[in-house]
Amino acid sequence: MYVGPNGERMEMHKKLLASISPELNKHVNNDMKEGIEGVIRLPDEEEEVLTLFTEWAYTGDYARKHNAALAIVGDSMGPEQDPWPSLHKHLQLCVFGDKFNISILKKLAESKFHTEINRIEPMSKRDTTGLVMVIGHAYDNLPSSDPILKFLARYAAWKLELLRGTTSFNDLILTQPDFLTEFLLHLKGPRLKPTATEPQEDDDTPEMIPHTYFVRSSRGR
Repeated sequence: MYVGPNGERMEMHKKLLASISPELNKHVNNDMKEGIEGVIRLPDEEEEVLTLFTEWAYTGDYARKHNAALAIVGDSMGPEQDPWPSLHKHLQLCVFGDKFNISILKKLAESKFHTEINRIEPMSKRDTTGLVMVIGHAYDNLPSSDPILKFLARYAAWKLELLRGTTSFNDLILTQPDFLTEFLLHLKGPRLKPTATEPQEDDDTPEMIPHTYFVRSSRGR
């Protein structure tokens, strides 16, 4: 895989990649040059996102290297920790899963996103910047029916006093009319902290093929 605008090289078992996503299967199993050479180019993706995706593909889970710095105190994060880069990466994996029809990955990333954002009590300029970044990325890249969008609109309405009058939030309102429409729906009445609902597993979700299968296969199975 050649990832990002600079084409950083990454490797992954072809059978595993093809088994995860019908869209990625089309890229690696075809009569075109990429399929014949065993190459897939993903110029719009970040290298860290593909690193996390690869980790998930082989293990069924992923963890950011910087997560160790996000120590949890009780049910919330301490004021010295910045949770927004981690939330952004979960959201990027949601987008990646949606883009390539990898429902298992998308649900896992959504669950991690929900868990972490529920622990945050935004109160600083850093939190404003991080929240606006997350909202903008979600509304730029997820389909309009995705429940995360409505949740983030409710979340912004809950934190209106923090966001009000900031340049980044004003720019968000001007550039994201869908967000503004949903945001205005939640300004009436008491604004309580919204609780994210974790996605439910589908009964027909296919099971992941473990890495050991490919290790044994390469030895002649």
